[in-house]
Amino acid sequence: GLAYGLLAGLKPINGLYTSLIPVFIYALFGRSRHLSIGTFSLMSLLLSDMILGNYEAYLPRLNATALELPLNYTAVEYAKLQSAIVGSFAASLIILAIGVLRLGFFMRYVSDSMLKGFTAAAAVQVLVSQLPLLLGVKPERTVSQFKIAGSLINLFQVIETANFVTMGLSAACCAVLYLVKEFINPLVKKKFKVPLPIELLIIIITLLASEFSNMSSNLGVVIVGEVPRGLPVPIIPDLGFLPTVFPSAIPVGIVGGVVTMSLAKMYCLEFQYSYDFNEDFAILGVSSLVSSFFQCFFACGALARNSVVVSVGMKSQISSLISCSGMLLVLLAIGPYFRSIPTCVLGSIIVVSLINVIKQVTELPQIWRISRIDFSVWLVAALSVLILDVTLGLAIGLGFTLFSVVLRTQSPRIAVLGRIGDTDIYRNVRVYAAAEELPGLKIVRFDAPLNFANAERFQDFVLQLAHEARRPTEAEPVGRVEAEHPESDEATAVHTFVLDCSSWVSVDMVGVRTVKETYQRLKKQGYRVLFARCKESVRLHLHLHDFYKHADRSLFFISLHDAVLYASNVPPISQDEISSSSEHVNEAIEIEGEEGMPATNLVTMDTNL
Repeated sequence: GLAYGLLAGLKPINGLYTSLIPVFIYALFGRSRHLSIGTFSLMSLLLSDMILGNYEAYLPRLNATALELPLNYTAVEYAKLQSAIVGSFAASLIILAIGVLRLGFFMRYVSDSMLKGFTAAAAVQVLVSQLPLLLGVKPERTVSQFKIAGSLINLFQVIETANFVTMGLSAACCAVLYLVKEFINPLVKKKFKVPLPIELLIIIITLLASEFSNMSSNLGVVIVGEVPRGLPVPIIPDLGFLPTVFPSAIPVGIVGGVVTMSLAKMYCLEFQYSYDFNEDFAILGVSSLVSSFFQCFFACGALARNSVVVSVGMKSQISSLISCSGMLLVLLAIGPYFRSIPTCVLGSIIVVSLINVIKQVTELPQIWRISRIDFSVWLVAALSVLILDVTLGLAIGLGFTLFSVVLRTQSPRIAVLGRIGDTDIYRNVRVYAAAEELPGLKIVRFDAPLNFANAERFQDFVLQLAHEARRPTEAEPVGRVEAEHPESDEATAVHTFVLDCSSWVSVDMVGVRTVKETYQRLKKQGYRVLFARCKESVRLHLHLHDFYKHADRSLFFISLHDAVLYASNVPPISQDEISSSSEHVNEAIEIEGEEGMPATNLVTMDTNL
């Protein structure tokens, strides 16, 4: 708590308050049995950005009102506190509104890839922000949007003032923390299930060393300073400052909500119990909303804390209440003794805690093998944060994630299916070596809803197959399209196309028109067209768009195997049927031309076949 209060740009005591008040409220009303909320490094970083970007705007308000400052607060410290509690109040309102209006489904658009890339890059930014503490320097604050680059430039400008004692203490703390967490604690947990509390031990040891050697005066090591005893005094957030802070509070609310609900979802699935996300959003919002009146900043779930409490057998929020009792003891009795803790020790604890988050970059090769789009989302989210800052990085990451949904819809997989042996199982011939195409048939599966974004790709793919499979006497030019499919055997006289519609969960107007045009053009070229496994909702949509005026209902089959058996036992399409199809095409052209699309354009499209 002390470390994360410092990371947020506030007094360390504010971190302790945040580890008590919101945790207690959520423990009483929260719906997740395993979720433990409180301070979190990423949330402290976002709050730090929000505070540094807004506290100077509050100083004129403070001077104008001639407000009497609370005990032990300077004007700048109080302005930072108001920025934090007003921003947390705003973020809590966002979370509360999402829960009350049952808008939690919006959080599904924050993909795992985006969240991992964002958090990994944000962890790097947190690490950079802690370097001044580890080196014992005070660089100027970065005001540009290029946060990491600006921070490093400002750091190097004052690097000659670094305190060597602080540097040595930081290096020793980081080394011990890393060794214990990575190598010793895994062995300890096998025997006792509870990890060695190395952070607490480090704090106690350095606290005693600082107190007895008077590090602050004799060696110039910066210490935490005064830690007040007792419960927090209520301070009302200045709601007149809310419009100024609100834009900066949006990323705090979104990231805090997503991280918290992701953890809650993970544990409710692992331990198999029902969970209402919207209700818990509201409870999380209320807990942080009330806490903002008690000098607390926004609280959310943290993976490290949850991992510890679950590993020791947490089954209810009673463990959070026990944690609160310990924190209460610290505030009422032990807190003032923390004044001599070197700030570089708290910075070391933060830096080492981020290692596992930064290690997420090692997942990139696996993500690349699984999905290039997910890889791109991860990379864009991470680079946006690294190059710019957290707030802009979040906005760019979310925008690109939504764009990736469009990309997936626009460029779905299209498969040519083959039959596996004498079974009724059909699989992609490019994936399954045992799947073989049937003589005279082309079975095509389009793995996406058919809509305006991808209908042209569907049509181009099918017509390209038709062009490559066409008998030489019927060959005519078709525009070149890009599609991935196995080369057709020119010796095979393909007479029937079977469209596997099982992946068509929906079809829009453009999709229906494309299916109709594709059907008519294939039929005009001498192919029979069958439809298999078409969902009722899609068939209804086809009916509403008069598709059955051009295609008989008998061409639709419940199973793919039924369609294949039918196609294998009927003769190729006759010339009379082809002629009939040509008349239907011309009728459709006239109808569509009257409905708004220029008939001349459609005729041109038709004659180009």
